Order: sequence, then C-alpha cells, then structure tokens
Amino acid sequence: MTGKAGRRFSPPFLKMKRKVAIIAALLACMLTGCADSQNADTLFPRAEDSYVGDVMALSEEDGVYLNYLYETDHNGVGYHPIHRFYTKDFLSFEDKGEVLPFAEDSEIQDLAVGTGSFIRDEQGNYHCFYTGHNDYYDTYGFDKECVLHATSKDNKSFTKDYDNIIHAPKGYSTNDFRDPQVYRTDDGYLMLVGARKENESAIVYYKSQDLENWTFKGDFYTSRDLYFMECPDVFQMGNKYYLVFSWNNVVYYRVSDNFFGPWEKEEIDTFDGDGFYAAKSCEYKGKRYLIGFLDRKKREKDSLKYTWAGSVLVYELRQLSDGRLGVCMPDQYNEYFTKELLNSTSENNALDLGKVPETCHLSFDLDMEEAGRMDLVFSNPESGEEYKLSIDNQDDNISFNAFPNNQPIRLESGTKYHIDVVVEKDIVVIYADGIKALSNRIYAAVGADWEIELTDALAENVMIYGK
Repeated sequence: MTGKAGRRFSPPFLKMKRKVAIIAALLACMLTGCADSQNADTLFPRAEDSYVGDVMALSEEDGVYLNYLYETDHNGVGYHPIHRFYTKDFLSFEDKGEVLPFAEDSEIQDLAVGTGSFIRDEQGNYHCFYTGHNDYYDTYGFDKECVLHATSKDNKSFTKDYDNIIHAPKGYSTNDFRDPQVYRTDDGYLMLVGARKENESAIVYYKSQDLENWTFKGDFYTSRDLYFMECPDVFQMGNKYYLVFSWNNVVYYRVSDNFFGPWEKEEIDTFDGDGFYAAKSCEYKGKRYLIGFLDRKKREKDSLKYTWAGSVLVYELRQLSDGRLGVCMPDQYNEYFTKELLNSTSENNALDLGKVPETCHLSFDLDMEEAGRMDLVFSNPESGEEYKLSIDNQDDNISFNAFPNNQPIRLESGTKYHIDVVVEKDIVVIYADGIKALSNRIYAAVGADWEIELTDALAENVMIYGK
C-alpha cells in the first residue's frame, strides 16, 4: 500500500487546503520576537515563557538544528508548532523561532503538530515528516493521527502537502499512529512510524524512492510490554544496531547485529530515570548524541512528579565493550567549565562542598564496597528542604529522593568509577562512568549548600569547575 493508494476518504474541507505555504511562521516570529536571537550560553536551552517537547535533530556539516515541539502553559485549540534551536557545539544555542506552525482551522488534520523528523534529500531539498493530530477527528469518524509531509528549499520556510497524507494501515489504530523517522538507505528511503494494533504496540516501516510515494512493508518491531513506543529511532555504532523508543516518561533501547533485528532487550534497557524523554540520536562530527528533553515540575516543587516538556538535554552515546549502550557527559562540557573552584579528597565519611554554584561541573572517582553508598546532599537554608542524589551499590541504582526517580545500575565493588555532576540552576544531572545517568530538576539546589556523604565508600580527586 502506498501513501497515495492507501489514503482513506478525506473530509471535504481538506480538499480546499492543498499545498499550503507556511507564511504563518513569519507572523509568529513578529509576535514573539523569536527570530535568530542568541541565547546566553547554556547547556539546557529553552525559549523564554515556553518549554521544549520532543526534539527532532537535523545534523549538518556546520551545526545541528534542534527542531522541537513548542509547549506553553496556555495552549489553545491548536498547539505544538515546531520551533528550532541551532548549535555548533552544544554549548550555546541560537533560537531560530517557529519552523512549522499548527493549522489555524479546527477542521484540518494538523490542528496539533506531533513529532517527526527532518532530512535533506540528494538534491539538497529539505523534508519534514511529522504527525498531524486532531482531537476532534475521532468524533466524526476520521483518523485522529496521520503522517504529513512538508518541504523546503532553504530549511527555513516549509510548505505543507495535504495531498499525500499517510494513514494507519488496516488493522492498526487510527488514534495512535505517529512519530515518523525517515532515513536514507542504499536503495532509497525508509520510514519508521509508531503504531498500535490489537494487544501490542508496534513500530512499522515504509519504503520510498522519492520521499512522496511510500509502500507499507510491515512490522519493524513489536512489544506487548508497553502500550506504545513513541519516537522510534535506529542507528549503528560499531558492529551493532540500536533501536531507541520512549513510553511513559522513560527512554528504552534494544540491540541487534542487523538493521532489521531480531532485537534483544538488555537486562537494564534504559539510560536515565523518569525525567528524560522522547530522545532520538544525532551524529555530529564523528560522535553520536542522544537528544531529548528534561521535564519540569508544576509550581517548581521538588516533591511533585514531572510534567511533560522542559529543556533540551543532550547525552553523548558510548558503546560499551560488551555491546551495551551507555550515556555520558558530552566531552565539550570540559571546555565549558574551566575555572577550578575545588580540589579535594574525602578523608572521612563527608566532604563539604560549600555553596552550590549557579552552574558548575563536579567530578570525582568513586570506589564503593558491596554495600556502599554515596549521597550528594542538597540543604537549602532558606526553604529548609534537604534532598539526596544517591548512588547505592546495595540497591543497584542512582536515585533522587524528593519524588521517586531512579535509574538501575550495577557497579562492581572494589572498582573505581568516574562520576560527573553538571549543575545549571535547578537542573542537576549525574553521569556514572559512561554507563548510566540520572537527570533531575532540583529546585531546592538553587542557593543550597551541598556535601558528599559516604557509607563504605571513598571519593577521590574531587574537583569542582565553574565558568
């Protein structure tokens, strides 16, 4: 079934909306003042008075375009236009404003815009495949979610094509069909799409020669463990292939020796806890990154659960010797933090680190016994709050105790592991030796004192670097 032959009946009002040129982006930028504004240096960008949702990175030779779903606390009937940051180094970002608006008419398929992907074809033209979501369509018997296509010659102004909407194949849910990810292959193009059929979630795939006519090929991967697999992405590192997808605030991965599987589930098949979401990979200057977003919390209360959308969060991916996939602090951060603020080693069970800087990089080597534990304690004298970010060798996890958030990890006793902690205001990310990480919003960390507390453990070469 192709994208054209497989189309279902479109509502009459759609026939008047063909090939709509996106001039609304210009108006949006005039209203929001968003055109090409240079952010202050930041590692976790978000535009003022808004939040970053799903990220769709496009890597070019001169930099990376971080396209993302733009979220606010005051969405209307239509929502989630695609906005963009641009970076050359993941250390500073330009806010490029709106790239793809949502439809202004409630009768149009993409009243809300959902995740997709950006790709440049062999002729140098740019393509955005994205999710068209309309909360009203299901009521009238139309497909709630479909795959849409927009094109651009300059990667700035995109034109939507409503003539080639891809609907869910027969037997798959028309309410859950989203997040197209497109790749160039040796024989054309391949597209992954998140889908759902009876009793299981699925990632389906299509093939095309021209990015317009798509042929449905079947299931790429299925799972009965999760209701849905959002934001699918597949890539190769070394001699392994990795499949990444997200559901319910968690990013998962699978590994295979071949592009089409079979896909194996690792014993610990996650990278981070419950705050990092909708991550997909991006290769840039010989390294592969995992880019998603770190959620926020309503009312900036540490004790509350995470709320969808927040700030861009970038991990550098690392292939471990046994084929597992790990995440680490991007190497560029060592160039960002160069001012030495502390150089010490724990001589007993505690090490006072002083006041938490507004932004800094804490690093140390950690050696724990079988029942060892390291607590990074944040004590805020103004609010009276105290929270712990911990690595526990007995419980085999990294955790934050304000609202349960943890990432399983297995560390061997008697082995030194390098720990990095990056702080930027209320964002605190801990990286464990390129294996796992735990990202957090810790609002109480702003203006707090902090210290390292150790149980059956030793912290050496404790360094704090600022800007």
